[in-house]
Amino acid sequence: MGRSRFFIPTIFAILGIAIAILAIYQVTIRQTAVDFIPFIEGTLYADIIFVLSAAIPIIALEYFIIAIPLAVLFLIGNSFIKAAAYETNIMKIGESFSGIRMIRRAAAPALFSVSTAGILSGFFEGLLVGSPGTPDYLFGLSSTLMASLVIMPIALALFMPTWILNDAGIVNHLREGQLDVRQCPHTEGVGRWYSSMLGGYSILAFPIAMFVRHFWQPFIIGSAPLDLNSILISLIWTVGIPMLIMAFIVPVILLNEIAGRKAGGFVQGFVKRIGADVVVRSQISRVAIEKPSQDEKSEG
Repeated sequence: MGRSRFFIPTIFAILGIAIAILAIYQVTIRQTAVDFIPFIEGTLYADIIFVLSAAIPIIALEYFIIAIPLAVLFLIGNSFIKAAAYETNIMKIGESFSGIRMIRRAAAPALFSVSTAGILSGFFEGLLVGSPGTPDYLFGLSSTLMASLVIMPIALALFMPTWILNDAGIVNHLREGQLDVRQCPHTEGVGRWYSSMLGGYSILAFPIAMFVRHFWQPFIIGSAPLDLNSILISLIWTVGIPMLIMAFIVPVILLNEIAGRKAGGFVQGFVKRIGADVVVRSQISRVAIEKPSQDEKSEG
């Protein structure tokens, strides 16, 4: 796998982070600094940039300290739940993972972050009240963006172990005795089992959270003018905020591509110690259906 596959994700991350910082700048540059970072002088924008700058090495450290132990815990929990019908083994999987797939991998944790941001968005919106010369609806949009960035490390702590498990090829498959039962053969990655549950929450909660934050609160409950321009901006940001959060997540995915092989090797070693084997992907072949002969047709 060549390094050229990192080009598109890197450009995506740089552009997204730059746009996010510019959006925050427009709303916070006139705000005075708040007390929770007393040693930073200047505007609220300076406080936020400091936090974002500190978050980058913290999230990288989170990958090395939290992701691998959580991957092992996820594996143990999954094995306990599915032990009756499933075996846990290591499957030989492909090596290819393009830049587009790296960006797509960032979508689920980004949606999780945005969907959960309502917990903190009210706090940030309170900090932004009173900024002169900025339309009211931008306060809600910016507060959602900043709250999503705060929730993002929590989302990554949940999703990073699933990346390690998926890339290591750790799978559940039905035990041999279960194949005699009237049910389809089933093989599923352990990491995918967890990410499907987390992603399901994100997909269901995202449209509800965005409607409440960007349409119901500002236009129905609040005093924001219900005009075409405001609605279009809210629609654009409803799609745009997850894209911007994805830009902050992509560097962590790039880190996983660089360091993930060692992390995956550690998890594979642990699975082997608890009795796992290496298995190959099952081949799906078409069954030839014998056509009845002319004599059989005439007899029928």
